[in-house]
Amino acid sequence: MRQMTIKKFGNKKIIIRKLTREDLKIADKFRDFTNSLVAENAKIAMNEKIDLKGEHKFLSDTLNSVKNKKRVYLIAECDEKIIGTASITQLSWRSNHVGELGGIAVKDGYRRLGLGKYMMAQIIELAKKELHPKPKMIRLFVYINNKPAIRLYRKLGFKKVAKLPKHIQYKGKLIDEFAMILEL
Repeated sequence: MRQMTIKKFGNKKIIIRKLTREDLKIADKFRDFTNSLVAENAKIAMNEKIDLKGEHKFLSDTLNSVKNKKRVYLIAECDEKIIGTASITQLSWRSNHVGELGGIAVKDGYRRLGLGKYMMAQIIELAKKELHPKPKMIRLFVYINNKPAIRLYRKLGFKKVAKLPKHIQYKGKLIDEFAMILEL
């Protein structure tokens, strides 16, 4: 049985849970979620749709990282659809004290309900409990024009530490990103 939390955001009942081996059977739901973000041109690193084989490989690799205590991964579901994900991956070698936010993504229609803030808080707590060795900081990169995300990260205690010029391609342009850290 999957360990999960059921919370209400707005008028929607949302399940928040960890990634499990059972999720390999529903790789198509993850693919649909990812491809919906790509289709809307969301401010994520991915800009090409993924096929089922690619999604299955991503999930399998992620599960191996989770098993080895090098990544934590949360899923939000509503009406049996994936509507959000969040992950933190532990860096290696001399940087193994750093957890990197691999991303937080919430499907259009479920944003601005508090789900992103809740998932961020939960993924940080999960990283502190499950990554080995325990991270001493969380690092993330955010598009300089992603004001809602920057506000959220600041509320959670992240501080801007660098501006990376022309760090990401978005809508045919090179734009800056902020590097932000949260000391734990």
